[in-house]
Amino acid sequence: MIRKLLPALALLIVLGAGTPGAAQEDPRALMLQARALQLRTGGDDPKGAAALYRRVTALVPTSSQAQLRLSEAILETGDLAGAVDPAVRATQLDPRSGEAWAHLAILRYRLWQGGSKPQALAQAREALNRAAQLLPGDPEIWTRLAEVQEAAKDDAGALRSWLNVGRLHPYVSIGGKLLYEYAFERALDLAQKGQNYEGRREAVLGLCSRQGTDPKYLRLLEDLARDQVDKGFLGHGEESFTRLAQFLPKDSIVWENIALIQMRTARFDAALASLGRAEVLRPTPRTSANSAYCLMKLGRFTEAEARWKALLPETGRLAAEDATLAASIKVLYASCLLLEGRPADLLALTRDWPEAGGDGEILALRAQALIQTGDWKHARVLLRDGMKRFPRQMVFRRASAIPADRFDEGFFSHARSRSALSQLDLEAMAVMWSEFNVWDRCLEAARKARAAAPLTGGVDLLLLEANALESLARPAQALDVLREAQRLDPGNATLQNNLGYLILERGGDLEEASRLIQAALAKDPENSSTLDSWGWALYKQGRFPEAEAALRKAAAKSPYSPEVHRHLGEALLKLDRPQEALDEWERALAFAFPDRKVVEKQVQDLKARLAKDRRGAVQADAPDPEAEEYADDDADPGVEAP
Repeated sequence: MIRKLLPALALLIVLGAGTPGAAQEDPRALMLQARALQLRTGGDDPKGAAALYRRVTALVPTSSQAQLRLSEAILETGDLAGAVDPAVRATQLDPRSGEAWAHLAILRYRLWQGGSKPQALAQAREALNRAAQLLPGDPEIWTRLAEVQEAAKDDAGALRSWLNVGRLHPYVSIGGKLLYEYAFERALDLAQKGQNYEGRREAVLGLCSRQGTDPKYLRLLEDLARDQVDKGFLGHGEESFTRLAQFLPKDSIVWENIALIQMRTARFDAALASLGRAEVLRPTPRTSANSAYCLMKLGRFTEAEARWKALLPETGRLAAEDATLAASIKVLYASCLLLEGRPADLLALTRDWPEAGGDGEILALRAQALIQTGDWKHARVLLRDGMKRFPRQMVFRRASAIPADRFDEGFFSHARSRSALSQLDLEAMAVMWSEFNVWDRCLEAARKARAAAPLTGGVDLLLLEANALESLARPAQALDVLREAQRLDPGNATLQNNLGYLILERGGDLEEASRLIQAALAKDPENSSTLDSWGWALYKQGRFPEAEAALRKAAAKSPYSPEVHRHLGEALLKLDRPQEALDEWERALAFAFPDRKVVEKQVQDLKARLAKDRRGAVQADAPDPEAEEYADDDADPGVEAP
């Protein structure tokens, strides 16, 4: 451990410990006498103090403290320019003295304000910069530095300095306003001028950090939150809306906005809690419907059904006000019953609905329910109707792929026809289970569908099974299933992409993976998933600029994909653009995904690195006291040579 002397003891040693010679003045005694004469210690003779300090500097020319006190005494006499020379000397003798640099910085600042010399601004900026690095907790130094940086048109530097003032939260006033609020306001102006997102974010959050916050700051916070959501910073948007909720805890709209972000980022448990807060304040059909949807996403179908049942009487009124919401309530209610294994209840519920024959989704659900209850005849009637009227709906599209001799039930072909319809229903159920993240049931349904009848629709079932296996953390089995699909339909674009990407993720043959993904991209060049895979393959090949281009295109098409943002961040980091990489990773962190902890650690490490780089950049701008020359003979008396 390095032992440090107390300042007072250190001063005595610097001035010369031991017994002075009989003919020599005692510097320690002179220092004490001079201090007693200074105005700052209650004295009334700064000129006398300066004379004594000069005698000390003659006796001990290497004393930084003596030079500093001499400068203070000269300043007390009103000679601002004369105080600079010994202040400079003090910093040269002790370059690590924050007190000396702070004193010189304030002198330089006052000289700049007085307009004494053209170089005064640059000199003030340099001294304040060094003082700020040595005394990072001094808000006055940071404030003066920010002012001179603004005067020097250094908006980026001024933004950093004003933010530092705000972080210190000084409870002093400037212009009738708390200094930290003034600082954050200045930072916000500079951030908006320079389109600096991080600066704007910190400034607005800083202005909204205590109870009693001015309503105009809360409006800034809401604007920030909405902009963050629009730009894909969903995690930051949630943070801002949550901060707003601290000030407006009884505003249901704020809680709904928080919930909508949480739903969009697949964090349905958190969304359910936020919706609960909103419903307590102002229950609406929309908040209740969103709560029911979250319950389904969490696998809590019985609770969800109770909410859908309560909402059903509202759909008549809602049809005129919000037709989309009314239709969604009915479709999700019917889906919930099917997921609960209650097809007969679904049929009874929807029998008299006007939508039973006019809505493709409800018609498809009814067809599935008829298959599950063994009403094959009426199931075929609905399927034929749906294939004509809603050919793009998934169930009807898949039904149209069943050969006619297997779709229709002949006198001797009951089993084949019913197996084909059962396969159709099981595949649709597997898709439905996947939509609600119940992957074990999805896998079970997909495998039953494969066993029910020969594959009639290409490799879609195999792709679904592989997806379920990956989601259940069984990638080796998923790879086997995709290889099986490859043997059946090697030119399928979705298969090529999924297989290529899985090979990449498992560290397999990079050449094969790239070839597969490139073939998929040639068939569907605008597919965001394939663009992401191709960008990641380019990254693995070390082709980082090309990877960035592909991944940016993927991000534009799928702004809410955490994988795309994660991959783009990796590419940007390789291109030595760490701030952009951090932005992409923070976009990804708004979502729930398997490797989230890994990305959290990457973000933490990168933030630390960027902070260190910023400190280094600021220090590099500060003057080198070892290289700074003492005032030469041509300089004005008492003023350091430029």
